Formats: sequence, structure tokens, C-alpha cells
Amino acid sequence: MPAALGRRFTFVSLLLLGGGGTTQAQSAGAEPLRKSDLLRLLSVGTLGSGELAALVRRTCLSFTPTSRDRADLVALGADSVVLREIDQCARRGAPVRAAPRAAAVRPRAPPVRRPRADSVKRVVAMAPAAAIRAEPRDVPRLPLSAALTGFVLGGGQRGAVGSRPPVPVIFQVRDTAGAPVVGEAVTFGVTNGLLGVSRAVTDSAGSVRVDLTLGPKAGLTLVRAAVRAMEREATLYAQPGAPARLLLRCGDALVEGRIALTTHVPVVFRVAGQDAFGNVVPVSQVEAATGDKNVLRVVVAGADSLGGVVRVIPGEPGSTSLVIVSSGQREDFTAVVWQTRHTGAACP
Repeated sequence: MPAALGRRFTFVSLLLLGGGGTTQAQSAGAEPLRKSDLLRLLSVGTLGSGELAALVRRTCLSFTPTSRDRADLVALGADSVVLREIDQCARRGAPVRAAPRAAAVRPRAPPVRRPRADSVKRVVAMAPAAAIRAEPRDVPRLPLSAALTGFVLGGGQRGAVGSRPPVPVIFQVRDTAGAPVVGEAVTFGVTNGLLGVSRAVTDSAGSVRVDLTLGPKAGLTLVRAAVRAMEREATLYAQPGAPARLLLRCGDALVEGRIALTTHVPVVFRVAGQDAFGNVVPVSQVEAATGDKNVLRVVVAGADSLGGVVRVIPGEPGSTSLVIVSSGQREDFTAVVWQTRHTGAACP
């Protein structure tokens, strides 16, 4: 009884996989064996070597076995008879692909004939819509607010010449509804100052930061802004910078290196500083010394309400050095004392 069941299972397997005894010509449409099918038949062992070889001969394979595939087949029990049929199947041509299954045929809807439209009328009918889509629309802009447009920060402050203001200078643009105007061009100008850019565009807050450097002259710095037909102005104060050198004056005359003095005639010098831009800088403390006190003696060195002051008294005729120190700067002069008043660089 088990042998009969085995033969029946074998017969059913052949019918399902090989098409039930069809010839090679008749099995052209039979589905070829897949790799998984071949491996399953070898592992189950329901078909003998000859039966499996006959099945391969009739249906062929749906794949081209690689060397690794052949090793797997041999490991599962494929002998030379089965391998020979596999090789002959490969020599007969490319793997046979499974016949496409007939798809469910759906009845096609009969073509609907539409009346031929007049091309001229169609173009004319579409023209207005296209024209409407292509026509740009200008977004109306509200007028600017005279009360809310202008410099809102940085005006009136003081700073050293050659430097940026301590607080940034901000210009704001608002419309009559009080909303910030974004992307509005603002043009700037300056007197006694330097601008990084002369034209800028307002940001998302409707503001522009002015790129400003004060000076070079000590005094007023005027910044102007123009937006549309509106103009605004801000005033800042440029102050002298740190002293870069010292100035020594005798009366209205500026002493340059050498000065002639008359014996026993006292002289008062005024001392001031000068920054890198040429602006006069007041000094509050002055020190002075001479090389020979018999020729020139310093009586007073200090400051008053007008700035630095040095008072000297010439002695016996001769020549000596005069050194002035203030605000971290030093200047050296040569003083020549004459018995009588000498022409040239004389003081007083």
C-alpha cells in the first residue's frame, strides 16, 4: 500500500509540474521548473533520478544554474543524469520564461465621438483667461507716516573721531497704519563723517542700521536719510581723539623744534595735544624740564582753565634742551638764550 501511494504521488507531481506526460513539442507552453521547485523535489525525494531527469527534459528550467546552484543541487542528491539534462536544457537556449497568464479581459468602452470644435473659436474663448493670468497686479502701498518714519536711535550721541558711534544709528520706516515697511530703499548722506553704504533696504522690522564713522573733524556730524519724498536728519557730536603729539605755543606762534629767548625775560608757553586727525586736544597735566638750569629754568608746569601751561625764566646766555611731557606724549625742543633780543624764532 505505501508503494502504491508513492507511485500515485509521483504521478500527481508529474502531472502538476510536467503537464501530465505531454511531449516536448506539446509542452512548449508548460511552465518551466523554478529553482525553488527543483530544490523542493530533490529534498522531498518523491521522484527518482530518471523521473526527475525526464521532468527537466520536458519542462526545462526558468533559470540558468550557476556553479553555486550546481553545488546546491548535488548536495541535495542530483546525480549525473539530472545534471546532464540540466546542461542540455542550458545548451538548447536561454531559460524558458513562464507563459504569461491570460489577464482578465475587460470590455473596452466604445469610443465616444466628439464633435470637432472650431479651433478659431477655441482660441478666442481661451484668450481672456490667459490674459487675466498673465496680467500683473500691483499691490497698493500705503503712504509713509511722517510721525513714525525717521531716526529712532543713535541721534545726539558723542563719539571720538575715526570711530563708530557707541550706540548704533537706526532709521525706521512705517506707513500710515503704523506697520513696518519692509524692503523699502533708503538713501543716506553725511557731513563730517564716513558711510559704509549710501543706500540700504529696510529689514523685516522696517528698519535700517546706518554704517557710520564719525569725523574726521571734531564737531557736528550730520546724517541725512531720504525715503520716497521724505527726508530726515540726525545730529551726532564728534569729539577729538587721544593725543598723538604735543603742541607748544608762545603767544600765537607755534614752536617747531627751536626757540630763541632773551636773558632774564620770563616766558609763558601754552601746551595742547593733537590727535591723529589734527584736532586740538586739551591737556590737564603738564611736566617740563631743562638740560641746564643756569641757561633756562622751569618755574611753573601744570594746567589752568585754558589747558597746559609752562613758565620759564632764561638765565645766562647759552643753549639747552626743553622737554615737555603730557598725556603720554613727549616733545623735545632746543632753547637758545641771547644777551639781547634775537631775530628769528624769538619769544616773546
